[in-house]
Order: sequence, then structure tokens, then C-alpha cells
Amino acid sequence: MIESKTTKGLLALWLIPGLGPRRIETLLQQLGSLDAIFSTSAAELARITGLKPDIVKSISEGLNSKALHQELSFIEKYQLLVLDYTQATYPNLLREIYNAPPILYTRGDIDFNAGLPLAFVGSRKASFAGKSICQRLIRRLSELRPDTIIVSGLALGIDSAAHKAALENGLKTIAVLAGGLSSIYPAQNRALSDKIIENGALVTEFPATTRPTARNFPLRNRIISGLSKGVTIVEAGERSGASITAGYALEQNRELFALPGPADSKFSLGSNRMIQKGQAKLVIQPEDILEETVTDFYHSQQQTSSDGLEVKNTVQLTIQEEKIIEALKKGALHQNSLTNITDIPVHQLLGILTELELKGLIISKPGSLYQSVEA
Repeated sequence: MIESKTTKGLLALWLIPGLGPRRIETLLQQLGSLDAIFSTSAAELARITGLKPDIVKSISEGLNSKALHQELSFIEKYQLLVLDYTQATYPNLLREIYNAPPILYTRGDIDFNAGLPLAFVGSRKASFAGKSICQRLIRRLSELRPDTIIVSGLALGIDSAAHKAALENGLKTIAVLAGGLSSIYPAQNRALSDKIIENGALVTEFPATTRPTARNFPLRNRIISGLSKGVTIVEAGERSGASITAGYALEQNRELFALPGPADSKFSLGSNRMIQKGQAKLVIQPEDILEETVTDFYHSQQQTSSDGLEVKNTVQLTIQEEKIIEALKKGALHQNSLTNITDIPVHQLLGILTELELKGLIISKPGSLYQSVEA
């Protein structure tokens, strides 16, 4: 669906090979308006802009081009919403970035300028632990901020885990694609994409039939960070798509977070390095993300009694969690000691310890030690 003449004009330019965001912006500065661009003769366009003859020819065809008519047919057939960066409904955060796409294709139902958009990205070959921690963080975020919107890239691994966790916990989620909306990549995520359309949106800057080539994924990654107030990296190799997204987040002045992983894991080398260099804030609980992305977050989490005293929100604990908290009241303990004291098998214990960290009740220390925050 095309809502305005401006959107249609910008779409016509966007479909021309060789015209990217900066060149379109330059054209508008040189000619003054879309109407002027399309009404100026080819010879005059070439003189003013210095563009190549094939690009000038495509501009001269303008709103009558075959490419535009094919694209409009696809947009109508699949009931897509096309936004341009002059519209109020275009994502405000994305409009801020360098090289913001003038056109955004969307399928679904979401208000891009409401809620708290947070990106979660990471390895396609994510470990079970990495996916579990990502899901727990998002579940807790849904409790603390039900207006959170999870942004990711629909890839296998961490991206898929983030989208699924959002849907399972009643949050909206945005999947940014590296190709057009005529096909979903990877194919394994078609069913997931259908669910995202129902409770969020698929988003891309790429025309309908664009294939998801290797060149497109870094471009996609800048949109993921551009749509978000903060980006959390979960299991990223040193040279990975998630690391590229982190780079864009820093360029775009977004908050960057990373979950630490085992020092000997190649899938955590990138995220660990970001923490080591001070580029990313270490995350052990969702509050670490919210305190950087939400103004007065901690103030909003406090309750005040009738006599003016601050009252902390209570946290529901399982019997096993209570055992661990009770054991840690005496001081820091190694995970093996906790297993002996609580009779909780170590494979279960590690998951429960992670859960308690996310709830902000314990902290992990070097050497597999754990300590109560109240100790």
C-alpha cells in the first residue's frame, strides 16, 4: 500500500540501480523536489547531476517505469505497507542514522514509534546455554517493560530464539530481512515469520524480488541497530554478523550490551572482546539493559509506602531457588559446594543460578563462585 505521492516518487528513485540514500538526498538538494527531478529533461539532469547516462535515463522514465509498475503490483498483491522517511509513521530512531533508507517495506502491524525497541543478535550456531539465557532475559524484560519490542534478523540461532521468546511472552517483535519480502530467508523460518506478521512486522529496505546476497546482510544489520535504542550481543565470534551489528550500534550512538561467555569459546570471543575493550556493557540481568535505555528506570521500579519509606518489589522464588539463596547468605560458594549443600544436580543448578542472576538476587564471580547480593 502506497499512502502518498511522495512515497511513490521516492520508491521510483529507490528502484534505480546506482541510486542509494546519499545520491537520492543529493538529487533532492540539486533539483529542489521530486516533481522537479521527474520533470527535468535528461540532458539537463545529466548537466546538473553528473550522473551516468543509464541512471539519467531511468530517472527520466520516472513514474512510468516498468520496474515501478511491477513493484506496485507486488505491493498490492501482498498487502505491504511502504513507508518513506518524510512520513510521521517512519521509525524516528531509524531516521537518525547515516544512510537511512528513504523507503521501508513492512508486512505486519506495528507502531515503530511506540514502546521500547531493543535488539538481540548473536551466533547462528548458538549453544543451548546462549539461547536459554537470551530467552530468559526477554521473558524478564516482558515482566519489567511489557512495551518492549524485540528487534532481530530472523537468522537461525540467537535471532530465532529472540523472536520466539518475544512471541511466547506477549511482546511485539520486528524481523529485519536481508532481501525482499517475496521470499523468506532462511526457509526454515517461514512459519516463524508468519507468527511475527501477526504480532509485529517483517521489515526490509530491499525491493520485492531482491535475493538475500552476502552484500545485503551488513546493510540489514545497520537497520537492526538503527531501529533500536540498545543492542545486546549474545554469543558472537570475532568476525561475525553480530559483531558488524555492534559496530553499527556504536556508530549510531546506540547503547551496546554483551553477555559474557566462556573464555575458550570461539562463539563468545567477539562479545567478550567488546566487554574487555569497554565497548559494550556486561549484562547479567535485564535491569542492566533498562537502566541505560529507560530514563529513571530504577525510580519507576520503586514503590513508596504510606510513611514515605521505599519498598522493594518482591520476587517469587521456587523451592530450589530458596535453597540456593539460603546457602549463599553465609558468603560466596563454588558451584560444586552449592550442589552438595542443596542436593541440586549440577546440570540443573547452572540454569537456576542463571535465573537468579537475571532476577538480580545473586552475582557470579571468577572461579565459578556465586554470591548473594545481600551477603
